[in-house]
Amino acid sequence: MPIPLRYSVRNVFRRKMRTILTVLAVALVVGVSTFMAAYVRGVLNAARNSGSPDNIVVMDRRAASQVFSKISQRDLALLKSLPQLRRDASGEALISAEAVHQSRVSVGEYKDRPGTIRGVSARVFDVNGLLTLKEGTRPTTGRNIVVGELAFAALGVPAEALAPGAEVQIENETWKVVGRFAAGGTALDSEILADIADVMAVYQRESYSTALLKATSPADAAVLVGALNNRNDIQVKAMPEREYYAGLAEGYERIIFLAAGMAVIAAIGGLVSGMNTMYAAVLGRIREIGTLKVLGYRSRAVVVSFVAESLAMALVGALPGLWVASLADGLSTKFATGALRVVVDEWALGIGLAVAVVIGVVGALPPALKGVRLGITNALKYHG
Repeated sequence: MPIPLRYSVRNVFRRKMRTILTVLAVALVVGVSTFMAAYVRGVLNAARNSGSPDNIVVMDRRAASQVFSKISQRDLALLKSLPQLRRDASGEALISAEAVHQSRVSVGEYKDRPGTIRGVSARVFDVNGLLTLKEGTRPTTGRNIVVGELAFAALGVPAEALAPGAEVQIENETWKVVGRFAAGGTALDSEILADIADVMAVYQRESYSTALLKATSPADAAVLVGALNNRNDIQVKAMPEREYYAGLAEGYERIIFLAAGMAVIAAIGGLVSGMNTMYAAVLGRIREIGTLKVLGYRSRAVVVSFVAESLAMALVGALPGLWVASLADGLSTKFATGALRVVVDEWALGIGLAVAVVIGVVGALPPALKGVRLGITNALKYHG
């Protein structure tokens, strides 16, 4: 014979203080677990495999990264002559030569913040499908820059400090913010774009760092990658843009593992805390379990009733925890040399909900089983 549902409902309201404390404990655990899962999701998004299937990234064959890469004017001319490149209406090859530098950036009272400056031409928006101008204009000569939508977080400054019209100091020169761009949640979102002529002049360089090429088709892109990597007259290495972003993801592995480890530790700590709270709540009712057995209820019915009651309280506690965690969706936070957005999506919310379910079931099951396994006399005399 099952225990009536109204019995469990009455118990919840009869022990108001214990119920409130249990719900709050579960809410805290679920909120922390969900936020940590959302942070991991943000890290994965920042390093995800992105890019266009017909785009190719070209760097110096000897360079480990774009910052240390050098592509000469001669190499760029050879790249522009490749027949597999897509061209615009005027016949110009769709290729974006870029110069990348790690620099110290000062914004008002915020001095010498490490940032990434990328010199580009207006052509970059035609070649790089990830880039979208959100506000203002594209970078132009005259020390005008466009900032990524997460550049403020990467620099550790308020968002309004990089609003269009603001001025920043880079390499002891004053640059004016003229726009803001988005790059699909990739590492580019943390960078600053400037006119390539200005960057070449300020950093006194004659070579480029990298070039982004748009092939006529994905098939031609694959052919072009193989051809460039086997040529001896031009010392470059080429890779599909998607492969390049996949390589960035591999570079983020340690940070991803660290973030995931922190999330697991938070979840385990929260589970232990939550289950202890639930365990104590049920353990204090073993005499009640004995009374139910005296009234003729079977052990299975008693266990199911207590677990169901515990699960219901855990799910009630999960709701405010999930709601509070969802407020962090889109929150910008510094990450490695850049920044990322916390992503509270179905995956993160599912993790939080799963934590609540485990707390509700595992926290109530052991003390409930202990109660039904005790003899009726011992259960009625139980004092904890």
